[in-house]
Amino acid sequence: MVQSEKGKLIIALSNVEIAKKLKTSLTQEGFDIIALCTSGNELIRLVMQYSPDLVLVGYKFKDMSLLDVYENLVDLTSFLAIVNEPYRSFIEEDTDIYCIGTKISNVLLTNAIDLIFQSKRRIKKLKEQVEKLEHTLEDRKLIEKAKGQLMSTSGLTENEAFRYMQKISMDSGKRMKDIASLILSEIQ
Repeated sequence: MVQSEKGKLIIALSNVEIAKKLKTSLTQEGFDIIALCTSGNELIRLVMQYSPDLVLVGYKFKDMSLLDVYENLVDLTSFLAIVNEPYRSFIEEDTDIYCIGTKISNVLLTNAIDLIFQSKRRIKKLKEQVEKLEHTLEDRKLIEKAKGQLMSTSGLTENEAFRYMQKISMDSGKRMKDIASLILSEIQ
């Protein structure tokens, strides 16, 4: 499997030996481990520098807690925290950090990471759909406004105004929203 085919990760754990073992395991699974670190400040710097898809973290660093790091990076990457049960509910209650327990297997870890990436892809698709719908709604508003303007200035009915704009659109090869913009700009 090609490196980074599955995603870029940073491993940020205070225990360097565990971090190295996880790096070896995840690299074999096709993930691109772009950095290892042990401090919150270093993690913040690395995320800003490399824009990883996911950060695999523990609960505490030598210089700050996971929640401090999260506050700085919440909009820049996703997190998967390896935490003891008492911390898990505390973290999940206040954040959107995915958590798994400290007794993990390679399969569990890989599946958790794959699920996070699937969720990120779904969220991205949904955001794109929302954006498209927002643009469609804006286009519709513009067309309705132009139609209303034609009705008031030219004495056309709503259907006639729409057909008029539609004909201009077809004849000129321009989109309806562009015709609506032209109509509104001519009147002003």
